[in-house]
Amino acid sequence: MRKVVLQLIAMSSILLLVTSEAGAVSATGVANGFRLSPVRVDVSVEKGHSVTENIYVTNVNNYDVTARAIVNEFSASTNETGSPSVLLDNSQPAPANSFRALTSAIADVTIPAGKTATVPVVIKVPANANAGGYYGAVRFVSANSNSGSTVTISASVGTIFLVTVPGKLTEHLQLLDFSAGQNNSTASFFTNPKNIQIITRVQNTGNIHVAPIGKINIQDDNGKNIETLEFNNTKPAGEVLPNSTRKYINNLQKQNWFGRYTATAYLGYGTLGGLITVKTSFWVIPVWILALVGLALLLLIAGIIYAIARRKGVSRRKLRIRE
Repeated sequence: MRKVVLQLIAMSSILLLVTSEAGAVSATGVANGFRLSPVRVDVSVEKGHSVTENIYVTNVNNYDVTARAIVNEFSASTNETGSPSVLLDNSQPAPANSFRALTSAIADVTIPAGKTATVPVVIKVPANANAGGYYGAVRFVSANSNSGSTVTISASVGTIFLVTVPGKLTEHLQLLDFSAGQNNSTASFFTNPKNIQIITRVQNTGNIHVAPIGKINIQDDNGKNIETLEFNNTKPAGEVLPNSTRKYINNLQKQNWFGRYTATAYLGYGTLGGLITVKTSFWVIPVWILALVGLALLLLIAGIIYAIARRKGVSRRKLRIRE
């Protein structure tokens, strides 16, 4: 039962802590009388050094509240949307690159009604730390509420941290799929000319988060450019965490597709100039055209059968006359 509760809480936390499917992050977060800014911190810290990042917590209640910080790890969710899966049960084994291990204790802070408190988060990276990405969340709850791994998500709001420790970083995205689609399902032939999508799935096999960006060009069979899509152009751009797969969906604006088209993606990622170039083709033949073609074929077949039958009938009549 406890495991089920934790899973439900973790699913709910995705909505409060970060991005939508496109990976966008709101400027502030609000829950149970707290307003929080920022909701995302992306920082690089050298081995043997430390940084302090301030979180600004506003008490929007009309009474004083003591805010308590809870530090959790997070990983990529398995639904390929890029939303984080917050690991609320801190009794579970920490990942090799543990954000909680880098974070100093955060003292409770009492915030007067309508006021904002500055809460410093100190991140200390040991000299022998692994290079790569460290991912965590700092959530805030009322100190009077039940705290710990089972705190209700409705009583918390948090900031996610994406920490890079420089060193031997591996930036590598593997393309898993690049296809046309409708309703989030891929295909190469469509009978509905509306709501066509380009679906791209990439897997991060490196040890640091990266955000692919670029363009997708749609051309007709004559090589004419019909539409150009900006890929992953949200601010901030949607990241792909290490050891995770992310699906990006680009909706085409044109709504009267007909014929054969080719989509070509030109994507770049990382600090070392990683590139992905890929093509896919798809057909769009509206169902009413297929129906007309089918009818025409039936009429043609019927005509052929009639002509053959008529020819046979004429041949029989000629044979009788000769007899």
